[in-house]
Amino acid sequence: MKNKSTLTLALFSVTIGASAFFFGTSVSKASNIDGMKLYLQHCKTCHGVDGNPTDLGEGLGARKFADAEWQAKTSDERIIEQINEGTPEMMMPFKEKLTPEEVKALVPVVRGFKK
Repeated sequence: MKNKSTLTLALFSVTIGASAFFFGTSVSKASNIDGMKLYLQHCKTCHGVDGNPTDLGEGLGARKFADAEWQAKTSDERIIEQINEGTPEMMMPFKEKLTPEEVKALVPVVRGFKK
């Protein structure tokens, strides 16, 4: 009986994981965090609505999220670290403003600007 329960749980977990992978459902979507809303609230002033820096953002050295080369060489973990820690005199850290789940919800938004 224990083996059947374990197998059922394992199959359920694999099914959910596969669905999330193949249908693009991120963890942030599953927890009902609107990453785009967060982006528009906290990031667009410098990074623009389309992932290209605004004039203010260019002056501060904001990253061009639409740059395919940057997208290819930058890990999700690095994006999370940058959002959390910021860059002195360029980008404020968000670790005190956003929850870890909210920060993670921004990653697919940033990835979505890839051209």
